Amino acid sequence: MKAILKRLIQHQNLNKKEARQMIINIADGQYNTSQIASFLTVYMMRSISLEELEGFRSALLELCIAVDLSEFDTIDLCGTGGDGKNTFNIST
Repeated sequence: MKAILKRLIQHQNLNKKEARQMIINIADGQYNTSQIASFLTVYMMRSISLEELEGFRSALLELCIAVDLSEFDTIDLCGTGGDGKNTFNIST
């Protein structure tokens, strides 16, 4: 973590694989709360690169728990675009 923080503070970006691994490591409890807070603080002080965002996204998708709702007749209650009309909801 120390090496990653040093690079980020020096305005260097993580590659997609490194960004993915950081989220996986955080989820696995490999870092303490101070280290996690430092990591997040860096991103409050600089922009996230597209490659970093792709890595973060990849990790979150990998870590998510799928919920099977196929037995239910679900509907979209919060306007997230589930109407099938290809509209863009600016309220969310």
